[in-house]
This record gives sequence, structure tokens and C-alpha cells, in this order.
Amino acid sequence: MKETKKLLIVAIALVAGMGAAHAQDEDTEARLSALEEKVEQAAKRSEYMPKVQGIIRGKWEYQPDLDASRFEVRNARLAVTGKLVGRSEYKLEVDLCDESAIKMKDAWVRLNPYKSLRLSIGQQRMPFTIDAHRNPSAQYFANRSFIAKQVGDMRDVGFMAGYDFVNGSGRKVLTVDAGVFNGSNLDNQKTAWFSKPGYSARVQIYPVKGLAIVPSVQHQQIAERRASYTSVDFGAYYERGGWHVEGEFLRKMYGDDAFSDCSAVQSMVMYKHKIKGENNFVESVSGLGRYDYMQRHSSGKGGMEEDGKTLKLTDAERHRMTLGVTIGVRNRYFPTELRVNYENYWYPDGGAKESEQDKIVCELMIKF
Repeated sequence: MKETKKLLIVAIALVAGMGAAHAQDEDTEARLSALEEKVEQAAKRSEYMPKVQGIIRGKWEYQPDLDASRFEVRNARLAVTGKLVGRSEYKLEVDLCDESAIKMKDAWVRLNPYKSLRLSIGQQRMPFTIDAHRNPSAQYFANRSFIAKQVGDMRDVGFMAGYDFVNGSGRKVLTVDAGVFNGSNLDNQKTAWFSKPGYSARVQIYPVKGLAIVPSVQHQQIAERRASYTSVDFGAYYERGGWHVEGEFLRKMYGDDAFSDCSAVQSMVMYKHKIKGENNFVESVSGLGRYDYMQRHSSGKGGMEEDGKTLKLTDAERHRMTLGVTIGVRNRYFPTELRVNYENYWYPDGGAKESEQDKIVCELMIKF
């Protein structure tokens, strides 16, 4: 009888223990579920939090022909980007020191209604060329190519659409971007009524991994709409094993013979060697070379000659060879690069500007 009572007590204790353990497991699961829900909610909130980005580029230049040097803050950009509920995005980018002036660069809103379809309206860079479309944070040299600075650089206010095509394995094979814009009225949108808009389109083709083929076209009104131009550009680049090889050709054709058509070329090669070791100050060392060229060019900003039919010359014909070394500093939070470039110019017909002659350029760039 006593043994039966003991067995009964043990059985009751085991059942009670199992019940308590089950209750504890359910409580633990409930707590984990609540914690996972909180983490998911926090992730959603962080996804919609504005993201602040920026770049500061400070440099020193020495021109042997002038036997003079100068320091300059080339860029001090701040950008705020973010996503909104309902598949939409926005961007606001301002440069506090773009050639010593404060300039708004980007201010657009975007909808993403279907897969990779992008519909944006506002002030934005027109989709055109390879090098002119790069943000300063993505440039390889201390100074931009002639295509990126003089011949192909253009922002405007308008509407743009884009779409990415991917293959069965998920690799991007084609990107198309095209837009309609006010046309040369970036500084005065209130009077930017147009009957002939500007337009721009760019296609990026990725036939194999590492290779991109990029044709593009652009049309704009210039000189207060008294003249216009149409530009076509064809470029390509290849990246593999630390190498980056790139080249592009641009042809700028002016309407009504307002100026002689202008051709421009930029070609570059870079090899980047990464240095292992978390304790090393230097993360990478890159060697770079570039050749670029442009014919006589008019941006239209100088207006027309006295005859009212011919655009004034903006840039003389010139060639340039650039050699450089870029040292990447190991910094996971603030990517930092030190660049040393030597630029050699030659002008077939003269006309060199003070800041566009042979020079040594040292630049320190920090991104955040």
C-alpha cells in the first residue's frame, strides 16, 4: 500500500513537472514571438528612416607654368534619401561648396509601382554617358573628364522612367532610363514653359558579367532657347580581377549651324590592389591612367555673338593625359581615399584657361 502511494506521488509530480515545463515552453515561445515582432517592426521603421550621406573633397593643386599653387574645397555635399510607405522614394542633395557656391543638385520623388520600374519627377541628372553620370563619390580621378565636366554634364527638372531587366538567374542584363525635361531652365523654373522640351535616354547592356555597353542620347535647348544641340554617346567598360578599363566617344551636334559640331573622347584604365590585414592603415593601392580630348565647344552659357546666330566659344580644343595613384584608407565607417594625379595638357590652337594647364593635384576625399 505504501509503495502504491509512493508511485502515485511520483506520477503526480512528473505530470505536474511536465505541465509546468509545457507552460514554461509556451511562455518562452510567446516571449520569442513578441520579440520577433518587435524586431520586425523596428526593421520596418528603420527602412523608412531618412538616410544621410555626404562627401567632402579637399585638394591642393600646383601649376608649374604659373609657379603657383592653391587649396580648394571641391565638394561638400549632403544628401538625404529614404523610402516611404507605398513603394515610393525621395532624394535631396545639396553641395555647400560647388566651385565656391551653394547649389542644389537633386530634389526628386519617385514611385516604384511594379518590380524595378522607376518613375521620378523633380530635379535630377539627365541619363547620359558613363562618366558624366557619376556622382563625385564614384569618380576615379581628382578632376572630371572633359565629357563629364564640359561636354556631357547636365541636370534639369523633368520626368524620368527607368526599368531593370534580369535573366533567369537573377543577373541584371539590361537597364533603360529615359526622360523629358524643361530644357536649360534649371535656375528659373517659374518661367520654364516650353514648346520644345529637352530629352535624354540611356541604355546599359550587360552581355556578360563585368562588361557594360552604354549608348545614350541627349537633346537640350541652350542660350535662353535661342539655340539647341543633340548629343550621342557610345561607351563601354569592363571590370575583372581589380582591373577597370573604360572608353567612350561623344558627338555634340548644334542645331541651325549655331556652332561647329564637337567631338569628345575619354579613355581610362585602372588596376586596384587590395591589401589584406585589418590592422593595416592602407586598404588598397590603385594605379590609373587616362587620356581625354575635346574639340572647340560651346555650352551656350555665354550667349550668342553679335550676329544673334552663332554661339560664343566656351572651351578651346585640348588634349590631356592624366596619371595617378589612389590610396584607400581602411575605414569601414567613413571610406577615405588619397589621390595624387599629374595632368598634362596641350592645346593645338592655344586658349588655355588659368586653371586648365599642366598641374599636380593632391586630393583627400571622405564619404559618410
